[in-house]
Amino acid sequence: MNDNFWNRVLDLLDRQEISRKDFAMRVGISYSSIHNGASLNSIPSADIALRIAYELHTSIEYLVYGNEQINDNSTHVNNIKQKNQDRFLYEKNKQLLIALKKMKPEVSQSIQD
Repeated sequence: MNDNFWNRVLDLLDRQEISRKDFAMRVGISYSSIHNGASLNSIPSADIALRIAYELHTSIEYLVYGNEQINDNSTHVNNIKQKNQDRFLYEKNKQLLIALKKMKPEVSQSIQD
């Protein structure tokens, strides 16, 4: 079953006892995206793959290539979670960061403080 991205996702959902509907809401995709992705053997965009990996406590490398499966208690998974969270927060706040850079230094500093 674990021969493509979505099949690995489905396998992890089953093992972690997470419903597809709940997972889709948590990741911000439609329920049908999971089914269609598995049927078409596709890989989602990088931002979606990152959110999926973060929610499933695994790496994008595992989801894409099938290697580097990690368990939730390892130091490695904590590093991946932190990197994923940092990337997600950056993408989420990218426009704000750009706007801060364009402001006068005193205004930007007062907002940061």
